[in-house]
Amino acid sequence: MEVTIRPATPEDATDIAALFRAMGWFDAYLDDGDDGAPQQAELRALLDAALASDRQAILVGVSPATGLCAYCAVHWFPCAVQRGWEGYVSELFIADTQRGAGLGRQLLDAVAQAARQRGCKRLTLVNNRERASYQRGFYAKQGWVEQPEMARFVYRP
Repeated sequence: MEVTIRPATPEDATDIAALFRAMGWFDAYLDDGDDGAPQQAELRALLDAALASDRQAILVGVSPATGLCAYCAVHWFPCAVQRGWEGYVSELFIADTQRGAGLGRQLLDAVAQAARQRGCKRLTLVNNRERASYQRGFYAKQGWVEQPEMARFVYRP
């Protein structure tokens, strides 16, 4: 199946929200009777803000047969210790029906190409050990190296 990887546009918000809903990612945030419209509006606002800056890249995979089926967000920031730029892949989602077709690899390849063009020294990401992608070693198979000595901390202001 042919899939085109391209930068997201604000008009993709509806399809990205549908992808997230289909994967169950909005479920924890939906109120009873909520049809997902608030999440779609919030996602549109986030896309508008992200796309207005050169510090983020939002990529999507689109198939003529199935529509939008993949999503990836990467953020570019200066890293003094690395003496250069770094990229952080914050989200990578593939529609359940499209998994195993190479879309994740295509998205990561596009991110790596963008990182090279920006002169990035390193790309990083976080993957929950309970996720299927971690269990099957997806990122390791793509050449990413896990840093077991690192700890992930979260603070919610």
